[in-house]
Amino acid sequence: MRNRISCSAHELSQLDPDMVESVVGGQVFKIGNQYFSDQRVNIVEANGTQVVAEVNGTYGVYAQTIKLRGGSLSTKCSCPSTEQPFCRHCVAVLLQQFHTGPTEEKASEDAPASPSSQAPPASETSPKAAPAPAEPAETVDLNFREATLFIDWVQQSIRQLGKEAPLPAVPKTLGGVAREWAGVIDRLNQQFLESEEDRTDAQRNLKSAESMVDSLTKELGTVKGECESTQKACTGLDKKVKQLEESLKDFAQVSKERDRLVGKVSTMQSALQKKGAELESVSMTLKSLSNAIRNLLPSDPS
Repeated sequence: MRNRISCSAHELSQLDPDMVESVVGGQVFKIGNQYFSDQRVNIVEANGTQVVAEVNGTYGVYAQTIKLRGGSLSTKCSCPSTEQPFCRHCVAVLLQQFHTGPTEEKASEDAPASPSSQAPPASETSPKAAPAPAEPAETVDLNFREATLFIDWVQQSIRQLGKEAPLPAVPKTLGGVAREWAGVIDRLNQQFLESEEDRTDAQRNLKSAESMVDSLTKELGTVKGECESTQKACTGLDKKVKQLEESLKDFAQVSKERDRLVGKVSTMQSALQKKGAELESVSMTLKSLSNAIRNLLPSDPS
């Protein structure tokens, strides 16, 4: 089972029990904490952002690989559980990592070199002496039953290598070197699957980026055409604005001429009114004179 969730922590040791419980829920956390308390967790490799471990579960030993990178926590367990976002075995590993920290690699780095790995003094070496064959680091203790179980497990696992399905559980009775080799095979298979997953993710991201670039290129062409059309429209509007400016100039001249004529007409109206008043005065005088003349004339004898 493989899962991936978002995580803001920078190291696995920052994932405290309360945080883990809030993610997986009380029931899964309770079982994982019980595994941790029963010392069922075996840390194989560990550092600040990655841990490889084995947990002795109810139906066998399951392998876990937990990584913290790029703001996401990826977990993988060989168990068939469907618990989300990760199983009880990964919970136990995270609790073990929180309480112990990345001690596995540090112990191997700080361990002093064994006397057998140091070079012998120059006075004890002979240029003509043949080099002695290297002795194995430990004696291989593998009986016939363990060899048979290991071979059966390998034959079952071959069909699952390179696939998403987990490898078969290692038999409980299988121990010693055979169990170590089974763990090595399982870890190598997990590393291969993770590299394949990373490659698939990279190809998916590349295709997504290419499609996005194509889409942006099409949008850019559309925007470019719209810009050209807008530029042509702006050129036409600029010509119309200039024509309107010329028309406004002519309109201003016409307005001035109109104002001049209106003033002239007003002056003429005033003069006509004045002349009319004068004519009316003359008419009144003529009427008075006519009446006076009529009075002076002798009356008609008839």
